[in-house]
Amino acid sequence: MITDVGYLAVILALAVSLYAAGASLWGATRNDDRFVQSGRMAATLTFPLIMAGALGLWFALITGDFGVKYVAQVSSLDTPLFFRLTALWGSQNGSILFWNLVMAGFIFFAMLRPWREDKPLLPYVTATMMLILAFFLFINLFVANPFERFLFPPSDGAGLNPLLRHPGMIIHPPMLYAGFTGFIVPFAFCIASLATRRRDNLWLLASRRWMLVGWAFLTAGLFLGGRWAHDVLGWGGYWGWDPVENKSLVPWLIGTAFLHSAMIQEKRGMFKNWNVFLMLLTFASVIWGTAVVRSGVLTSVHAFAQSDLGPLFLAFIVVMLIWSAVLWISRLDTLKSENALDSGFSREGIFLLQNVLFVSTALTVFIGTIFPIITEAVNGTKVTVGPPFYNQVAVPQMAALVVLMGIAPLMAWGKASARALGRMSIIPLGLTALSLLVLAVVGVRQLIPLALFALALFTLYQTLIEYGRGAAARVRSMGESWPVALGRLILRNQRRYGGYLIHIGVVLFAIGATGKGFYGVDVLRSMALNDTITVGNYAFTYRGLRAVPCEFNDCRTMQASMLVTDAQTGAIVGAVFPHRDSYPIQQHTATIADVTGSWFEEVYVILAAWQDNGATASFQIYINPLINLIWLGGAVMILGFLVAFWKAPDPIRAPRLAVGLASGAALSR
Repeated sequence: MITDVGYLAVILALAVSLYAAGASLWGATRNDDRFVQSGRMAATLTFPLIMAGALGLWFALITGDFGVKYVAQVSSLDTPLFFRLTALWGSQNGSILFWNLVMAGFIFFAMLRPWREDKPLLPYVTATMMLILAFFLFINLFVANPFERFLFPPSDGAGLNPLLRHPGMIIHPPMLYAGFTGFIVPFAFCIASLATRRRDNLWLLASRRWMLVGWAFLTAGLFLGGRWAHDVLGWGGYWGWDPVENKSLVPWLIGTAFLHSAMIQEKRGMFKNWNVFLMLLTFASVIWGTAVVRSGVLTSVHAFAQSDLGPLFLAFIVVMLIWSAVLWISRLDTLKSENALDSGFSREGIFLLQNVLFVSTALTVFIGTIFPIITEAVNGTKVTVGPPFYNQVAVPQMAALVVLMGIAPLMAWGKASARALGRMSIIPLGLTALSLLVLAVVGVRQLIPLALFALALFTLYQTLIEYGRGAAARVRSMGESWPVALGRLILRNQRRYGGYLIHIGVVLFAIGATGKGFYGVDVLRSMALNDTITVGNYAFTYRGLRAVPCEFNDCRTMQASMLVTDAQTGAIVGAVFPHRDSYPIQQHTATIADVTGSWFEEVYVILAAWQDNGATASFQIYINPLINLIWLGGAVMILGFLVAFWKAPDPIRAPRLAVGLASGAALSR
């Protein structure tokens, strides 16, 4: 009964979203604010209605109502309660419902915001978001219905996919969904600005923080997905240029370009046309990425099975692109920038070059991802593009972006001076040269990794110097201590220094990726019981294999034990217990690695196979130097977002205000 009520609530949400779109547009054409406000209120109702639908499906999952096909597909009597809850996004139909829930949440908060200066945009913002939501609700109800029932219910379900029984999958999909759906708000503001022929920056100012929120969620989702792949897929890496990984990277790259370019429009009144293009392209890439996952047209360990959603998403993308392009082209006369680029050798010029590189990298990843579809359409055979292509074409562009992050703060607005640039680069270049010398002494002498380390270190030093330069100015002028000066510096310009913190996160990621990519070790070795082998700086001794209780009731586990010691000194580094989990019902085997080592060098071991009840066993051993800098970089990037996004009280104005209030209170006595 509760589940059926949830189903009816989702049906009602579709009707309400269509009404909201229609009422908003009618109110805009008739200049009748009553219909506009009615559409706005209707839009806020979609979130509680879809939440009711999600609660209905959650109720079926918790109570084990296997009469619902989706419940039987993703859970069983043995599935723990916690994973029954996360099973809502464990397969196609439920994940689309969760997608709609997250999208409706963004719409709900956007509708509740105070609409003052940007009130003329309201009806078109509402209509755009409601039509997009209506499309996804239509899919959920008529093509991928999670409430569909069996005529003859089974007594038990198949259970959740073993690959999804990991903490990373609990939060990774919601983060990605929030990142993707969060872009609907700035996209709707952009469309509304075009529809109303506005020439100002109103849509940009109104949507910048929404764009930043979507970008942050997408960033967190990318890093959490990398961590899940590292822990669960048993391949020692974090990024394999998989189609579903790529579909998240493409909108992240374009969205990052937009965030940089938007600053130029705000400060210099430039790149108006370009920013509209980037916004439209960002949301188009979101819909394309959603289609990649849900249509099954591309093979991926992350993707859902083949489905009928591909043609619908293709039609939606085509309609959206044509509609957006016609609207954009017809408004070119209103998008003329107030200022022109005075010189390419300026901060604006560097930002423009960064934008070009972001978009060209996204285009590279996009072409590589859809290449199998292109080849199949041309000659009937899918030709997959592998990691070597991306490493040779996309990675150099990303490396150039890293160094431009370090150069941009040194450049003046309008036109920069080569002499000033050279003078300000002396210290970071000197520190970089010294660091390279140290790296060469410790054995890092390959040209390519040295060059990549140099680019990353230059940007890191330059960014840290920016903090130091600003804090030093406050120490001299205000007489503050260094910690106080640094804290107040950041609070007085959170966008700038939060952005610098994000840059530091990117640099840490780049250093970690270079260390793992060029100096990681990967070997497959077969060992007899009590044998010892040496890999890199470590000695591995195989101690045996045994059956142990599985974490879940529907699987069996075989666990190996291995002692890891320092190959030179014999000191114990740690012990690892890699295992294989077999799931008879799902006919699936999960290979779960175990890790030891140090913070700067991870030792990652997989149980690949065994013979004669463990008398001999094969192990895949990875030595991953600096890989933890990748996870640290992601955390620093999110911290940078929080600094840039959070509105802290002015550290100077607040004490003055307090003094003023106290004085006023004294006078009133």
